[in-house]
Amino acid sequence: MSRMKGSAPVAPATRAFLAVAALGAGLLHAALAPSAPPVLFGLLIAIATAELGWAVWTLSYDRPPVFALVPALALLPIAMWAALAVTGATASSGTVLELPPQPMGAASLLDLAVAGVTAVVIRRGRRAPQTSGALRFVTVLVLSAAAVCAITVPALGLTDAGVAAVTVHHHH
Repeated sequence: MSRMKGSAPVAPATRAFLAVAALGAGLLHAALAPSAPPVLFGLLIAIATAELGWAVWTLSYDRPPVFALVPALALLPIAMWAALAVTGATASSGTVLELPPQPMGAASLLDLAVAGVTAVVIRRGRRAPQTSGALRFVTVLVLSAAAVCAITVPALGLTDAGVAAVTVHHHH
């Protein structure tokens, strides 16, 4: 079987995209956490910490950690949000546990991109090329960062943390 195992090298351009997408999702989950109830706060902080740590590691090293598990792990926040939506839709107590849909949707889109790209890399099972052009890496990094910023920044503005950041008044 020629499938890539958990610690095989990944092409630099692919790692750049994965790291930037995970970074965006982690920032969104971290921004959603402060306004969440305590249990959900803990889950969102754990997810954000894992995504941010994985993003840094993936960009820094040619062997991203737990690569074979990433497709499933990246889908966990989406599954959590779906479970909250089902629970909220069926709650008869009148108290619905919900998260803002636009920021969670943006984070879910980024997590889905990480899961999909990682699954394709694993399925192809090819080893990373030994020499990948610096121009290709920088191009993918810049385009990925621009796309993730276009998704993440507006969604961050819709979180309580984003609203608080904009409405802070400085008195001198």
